[in-house]
Amino acid sequence: MIFRSLLISAASALFSTVALANASQEMKEGDFLDLVDASGHVTVQGNGVAGVNANAKAQGLSSPAIGYWSPEGHCFVMPAPGPCNGVFKQ
Repeated sequence: MIFRSLLISAASALFSTVALANASQEMKEGDFLDLVDASGHVTVQGNGVAGVNANAKAQGLSSPAIGYWSPEGHCFVMPAPGPCNGVFKQ
């Protein structure tokens, strides 16, 4: 029982660290889609990371996103040449 609690705590801490690491670079598509499908998450689109974060703020969500992704890989390019997607906690 103690081992199970320890394992869950370690997994939660690791997930939090991974989520924060992905807030500064684009995620792989499969990892991003897993977050999109998770309960309690909201997907927001905007022009680059700044646009995603501005749209999320307008919806009452807090930045940074759990993760960012775009098919073209340009979320963190300045100025943003196109749309980017972000996943936020509700």
